[in-house]
Order: sequence, then structure tokens, then C-alpha cells
Amino acid sequence: MARRGRWRLAGFSLKAQLILSFMAVTLLVLAISSYYSYTKTLALFRNKTQETTMAQFRQIELNTLTLLREVDKLSNTFLLETKVQAFLQNAKPTNLEFIGLERDITERIIQYLTNYDYLDSIYIFGDNGSVIGGTLAQNQSTNTLGKQYPFYGTPLYAKAKASFPQPIWQGGMTTIDFMRSAIPVGLTNAHLISSLRGIRWIGGSRMNAILVFNVNERYFQSSYGSLQSSPDGSLTIVDGAGTIISSTLTDTIGEAYRFNGDIAADRRFGSFSSSRGGTPEQVIYYRMADTGWLFVNEVPTAHFTRDVVAIQRFIAAVFLLSLLLIVIFSSLWMNRIMKSLQLLVKGMKHVGRGKIGLTLEQASNKEIGQLIAQFNSMSTGILELMQQNEEAEKQKRQLEMEALQAQINPHFLFNTLNTVKWMAAVADAPNIMACMTSLGSMLRPIYYDPSPMWSIREEIEWVKHYVNIMNYRYGDEIRFEIDVPDRLLSCRTLRFMIQPSVENAIIHGESRKGLIRLSAEEAGGDLTIVVFDTCGGMAPEKVEELNAKFRLTDAGEQTSKGIGLYNVHKRIRLHYGEQYGIRVQSTEHADTSVIMRIPNIPGAAANQPA
Repeated sequence: MARRGRWRLAGFSLKAQLILSFMAVTLLVLAISSYYSYTKTLALFRNKTQETTMAQFRQIELNTLTLLREVDKLSNTFLLETKVQAFLQNAKPTNLEFIGLERDITERIIQYLTNYDYLDSIYIFGDNGSVIGGTLAQNQSTNTLGKQYPFYGTPLYAKAKASFPQPIWQGGMTTIDFMRSAIPVGLTNAHLISSLRGIRWIGGSRMNAILVFNVNERYFQSSYGSLQSSPDGSLTIVDGAGTIISSTLTDTIGEAYRFNGDIAADRRFGSFSSSRGGTPEQVIYYRMADTGWLFVNEVPTAHFTRDVVAIQRFIAAVFLLSLLLIVIFSSLWMNRIMKSLQLLVKGMKHVGRGKIGLTLEQASNKEIGQLIAQFNSMSTGILELMQQNEEAEKQKRQLEMEALQAQINPHFLFNTLNTVKWMAAVADAPNIMACMTSLGSMLRPIYYDPSPMWSIREEIEWVKHYVNIMNYRYGDEIRFEIDVPDRLLSCRTLRFMIQPSVENAIIHGESRKGLIRLSAEEAGGDLTIVVFDTCGGMAPEKVEELNAKFRLTDAGEQTSKGIGLYNVHKRIRLHYGEQYGIRVQSTEHADTSVIMRIPNIPGAAANQPA
């Protein structure tokens, strides 16, 4: 077996063996470093995701506690109302007394429900069976039913009495659970989160009634729905008993949470893997310290793996690029090492053919240099011939180098940009990397895509790269905002139509800092694209001069601030017709808007001139 291995290696040149050995060692090191970088990147990604999720949960907790405290404050204020105290103090009001108190208290309840639209209803369930309260649409007050009123027989009423004087919060209830009559046609039986507390009049010592403030669950949902990580996931609030009291999946409210058994009771924050409807997902939970409620965020696993796949592709691209660079640089380096040896072999062949007197250059390598010195001592008779041969070889290499230098093309340019980017990565200069990436992304469509049209999405990406480069130039002073509806991103527009307006705002504005906002809207079959900036406006006469030149067929000489816009205006009119073009609005020393109107053309039809 050993002889067979030696025979196989003997079939390769020394140069090939050195290159293969060098590549094998280098690839091993590169593979280990790539794996380490990948694992570290994943760890950083997981930590970042966990920190982001924790921040979202804390924001939800803050929003929720703020709402709970506000409702608690309102209930305390309501309790101190004079008429409410009178109602609590009168244990057995006559019908006439009840009617007067009910009118005044109901009037205050209506004011509360009107002023605080998150409140669904307010009730006072007296211990004597008198009830005052209801919703904005229906008053449920009664002094005749006594404790036959349905709510008195519920476990929730008993729970509220038992917790006196401490308030409790209860979810999973609906509007009808607190009413004595059916909900009128056209009104919604809303999900509620209820604040219940046993109350007494100020001078008393025992409980006189249960005060109920019902909060519409959709306002809880609005306080956390915007923080949902993925549109395909869900956010849910589960109370201490494991019942869903609020959720973006409204059909599940009031049900027992399906993953109660998977959540550790002694942990405040954690996560685990599960699935819903056959879709794998990651369940992340957070427990509120004040109420014991759980915030649960169910995120489809694809939301995480999408970024992981991107990392994998990036590492693979880096590995392949590194492999290519290893082959190139190892070949160049081995050529340098093997050059002297190859010259010696070549000289020996010449001597074998009768060309005695051949002299070789002294090698930098010590061992090969000694061989060449011995060879030259035997061939001094033909030194002049050797010098002529070396000169010819040198001229040949020079011509080859000049020929290579004359072949600079876009591939060389992009390879150079990539080389600078990776050099910046090695030097830990992320700003240079990002700048080179943006520059490459701007140059690529110029060299490789001759078509005059592309989508608004592509135009926005191109402008983003330009703004990134200008921010590196001027120090991140420019804020670039985009307000373009998703449905318009696929619409077609002229290539490089928007960038001159952005460039004018940055280069020719009074200040190279401020806001640049790109917006688009559709009206009457046309698109209106606006570039608004706060980098300083123009004088009214300058604006009028600029718009007048746009209206002329031949604008003559243009100022530096107008020529780019005029060229865009001219391109728009040539491509789409005389009814389209550019106009400018500006407030001096404040802001400028460049308004471009083009037809709304989806798809490849945009390549056909109007």
C-alpha cells in the first residue's frame, strides 16, 4: 500500500505536490475557522434574538401594567364619588331613593365610558341585591331582582367577595356575563378583562358591594399586537390559572392554553419547540411579576431558520471564495519558489543538448543556490548567451504584464472591490466593508444590465446604496426614509431616475444633514414619486426659474443644481410623453420636494416607449 501511494505521488510534479500539500493544510485551517465562525455567529444571533424578545416582553409588560394601574386609579376615583358613597351607605334604599342614586351614578358611568374608550362597562353589585351600571348601549340597573341577578350566582362574584379588600383581575369573560338581558342586535359580545374589588363606604368596616370595571380585550391586544415578531405567529396573555385572557388569535380567548404543561412554573423566562397546525414553531414565554400572567410569543421556526440559512450561505460563499484565492495565491507562491529550480533543470537540459557555457541567476534559496553556483562554474564560457536569454525572458514577462494590465474589465473591477472588502474585514473595518459593498451594488447594474427600466424596488435599493456611501463620506448625517406602499414596489420606472434628486439634496443643500424621504402614490393611472428633503430650501425665484426651464423644450445652459434634474425630466418626457415630467416645490431655508410623475406600468410592458 505504501509503495502504491509513493507511486501515485511520483506521478505529480514537485510543484503540484507542494501546491496540494499547501492547499490541504490551508483548507483544514480554513474549515476549522469557518466552523468556529459559524458557531459563534449562530450563538451571537441566538443571544441577540433572545435580547430582542426580552425587550419586547418588557415593553408589553410596561404597556399592560400602565393600563392596569390606570384602570385601578379610575376605580378608586369612581369609588370616592359622592353619589357612589351614598349608594354604599344606604343598605336598603327605597325605590324612589334608588331611582335618584341610579340616575346620578349612571350619568357618571356614561361619562367614564365616553372618556375612556377602552372601558366596556362599569357595574356596582350591591350586597343587598341592588345593581347599578351597564354598557353605553344598555343600562342594566335594577332594584327589584335582588340576588336573582345572574352575576350573583357566578364563582367570580364569590371570588371577588373572598378577596376583599384586595382587587382581582379576571380574563376570559364576555359582555353578556355581567348582564341580566340579551345583547341588542347589532352590538358585539366583546371579550373582557375585568377588574373586580369588594368596596365599602368610607365610614364602614364591612363590604357593601362589588365594583366591576370591564376593559375591552381588543385594547389589551392593541398595546402588544404591534410588537408581534412574525405575522404568521401569535402573541397571547395567559392568566395564573392557565386560561387565555387576550390573544392575537381571538378564537382561543377563554380557553385553556394548549402548552400549559410545557411551561416551567418556577421560571420567569424560557422557550421550547412545538408545532401548531403542523407548522413547527418556537414558543417563548415571559411571566409578569406583579400579576403572575404569562406573555407567550409563538413564532414559526421558519422565522429563525431564514436568517440561519442566510448565514450558512454566507459562510459557504466565503469558503468557496477563500478556496479560489488559496489556489491562485498558492500557485503564484509556488511559481516563485520553483522558478530557480526550473531554471536549473532547464539549464541542465540545454547543456545536455550541447549548449555548454549556460549561466544561471543566483537563487535566493540556499540549497538551490549552491547547485546553480556549481552549474555556473562549469558554464562560464557562454555567459553572454545566457544574459541575452534572460533579457528576452524579462521582456516577455514585461509584455505579458502590460497585456494583462490592458485587459482591465468589470470582472477585474468587482474582484478588486471584493478584495478591498475582505481586506477591510481582516482589518476589522466594517465601515469600509459596507462602503465597498454599496459601491459594488451601484456599479453592477451599470455594467451588466443595459435595459432602461427596472422596478421601483430596484431603484430604491440603488438609491439606498448611494445614501450609504454619502453617509460614510459626511458622517451619517443623512436620514433616509421610504414611504412606498408594497403594491407599488413592483411597478416599473426609469433606471437612475430618483438618485439625481437625492444627490441634489445632499450636495447642493444648505446643510449636509437632515431628512430625505422618498414616497410614492398612485392616482388616475399615474405614479407620483416625491423626494422630500430638509437640507435647506431654495428661494422662490430660484424655484420658479427651475420649473420654467422644465416647461421649455430647450432649457439652454443649466446650473449644477438643475442639470441633473433636467436630464431626468428630459428622459421622462422622451420615454413617456410630454404630459409627464418633474416639478419642484421648496420653502426657503427649510425644505425641498422634487415631484416626478410617470405612468403606472407594471411588468415588462414598461420597456416599450410611450
